Amino acid sequence: MRNVKAFPSPYNSMIVCLYMDLIKFKSFLTVTKFRSFSKAAETLFFSQPAISAHIKELEYEYDTKLFNRVGRNIELTKSGKALVYYIESILDTFEESKNAINNLKEAGEGKISIGTSSLPGAHLVPEFLSKYKSQYPDVTFDVTMLKAVKIRDLVSKKKLDVGIIGSQNSEHEDAMLVEETIGRDEMVLAIPNTHPLAGKEKISIWKLKNLELIVSFKNTLNRHVINKLFLKYNIPYVIKHEIDDKAMKISMVQHGLGCAFFMYSEIKRETESKWVSILRIEEEELYRDIVLIRRKDTTMSPTVESFYNFLLGMK
Repeated sequence: MRNVKAFPSPYNSMIVCLYMDLIKFKSFLTVTKFRSFSKAAETLFFSQPAISAHIKELEYEYDTKLFNRVGRNIELTKSGKALVYYIESILDTFEESKNAINNLKEAGEGKISIGTSSLPGAHLVPEFLSKYKSQYPDVTFDVTMLKAVKIRDLVSKKKLDVGIIGSQNSEHEDAMLVEETIGRDEMVLAIPNTHPLAGKEKISIWKLKNLELIVSFKNTLNRHVINKLFLKYNIPYVIKHEIDDKAMKISMVQHGLGCAFFMYSEIKRETESKWVSILRIEEEELYRDIVLIRRKDTTMSPTVESFYNFLLGMK
């Protein structure tokens, strides 16, 4: 348990009790979310017996059973279902109180909660945070990595201060959000250095007829863009392998097992190290915008505002 600042008794005991209640509430909601004590323990970094103890203490305090076991599954009781709303409200109020205090701090102090999708999160956001921290070393960050649609939802619900996500032009804008494009990531074709086209910078799409491709599984943005590109020019291609793990796809290209489309930020290190070659398509500009989002009607704290303006300045 984290250290509690020294306050005169009985305040110290009161703070400890409040903190323990919040832990129990979080355990309850996490078990509810995953329908699993073991997954809740893994998510919250507690042991499974500790999670079970939290639930038992809540059941004792409310004098009711909160979960039933149905075979291997865990289901909320009627009392458990009724309690979800109130515990969510308590935790939301607690987060709002922290945000209210955080908003009173000067720029360069406090915490910023950021949501990011996988592409900018893995390749761009660490650089942004490092540069900002060089100016404001006392600022801390809570970073959540989820799909872009979920990040939009959390920013809209004021669960996150800002979001940094990849965005296609076809996406619909959210009336609740302000969106600013802060960068652009180009899609390129990675090919083995031994490929006949290696050494060229740009080629015509017509040169890619019957190209052997390593692709992501269906219903992914990458796969959708590839299908749309080849369908537009009515050019056939061969799916050699299907795999979603980007590191393995890069390694497979490097070892001559096929070609694959990547965003340039994903393949930059391997390209600069000359482990693979890349090609751009003459007929098309393939890119994805990197978008900074915030909720329209929310007043940003001085620190969040300074970070927001810092990212806008990186355009």
